[in-house]
Amino acid sequence: MDGQTYWETIGFQKEFEDPFPLEKLKVLLPKDALVVEYGCGYGRILKQMEDAGFTNLLGFDYSSKMIERGKKFSPNLDLRHIPKSGHIPLPDQKADFLIASTILCCLPGKDELSSLFQEFHRVLKEGGTLYLFDFLLSNHSSSLKKYEQGLTDHGEWGVYTTTEGLTVRHFQTATILKLLEAFDVQWFEQLDFKTMNNNPARVFQCFANR
Repeated sequence: MDGQTYWETIGFQKEFEDPFPLEKLKVLLPKDALVVEYGCGYGRILKQMEDAGFTNLLGFDYSSKMIERGKKFSPNLDLRHIPKSGHIPLPDQKADFLIASTILCCLPGKDELSSLFQEFHRVLKEGGTLYLFDFLLSNHSSSLKKYEQGLTDHGEWGVYTTTEGLTVRHFQTATILKLLEAFDVQWFEQLDFKTMNNNPARVFQCFANR
């Protein structure tokens, strides 16, 4: 199953609990800064920012079902459907702050990943900040079993297909830092986490400036 089909049929019903460093942003980011979320889902993170007083919020997602759900969940948010992944329909150097939370894991293709980071760089203003939250390789026994099967199925360690039919990627830290070569990494934190299906995982979050 391709990613878009998954999010239109199964994934749009999921509840997400990705941590978000809102307290840091209250100090670092002006309330009127243009905040853009790529892969906004139903707008959970942008709703947190709206409740904290941020006033210039914009979300994009390629799942029409997610956007439909988001408009019911937070009718005041500007959430927009995009027909396919990989492009953010904004002019160059438009966003002050760009969010991509659990997006990279859904792009198992390396070329897609590289192109997406070029798009992040294009859309951010000079000095603007990219926020990432995503999955790292885990040594948990349940993860290792998935990686072993994924190596057979996909020929690469860390890429596997879930029981729901979605193919995902977990990253080496070095791979993420390589993708961020055009950015200045300001903060990078690794931590333990539970997936949306309640499985143990290893994740990271970071701020990186254009």
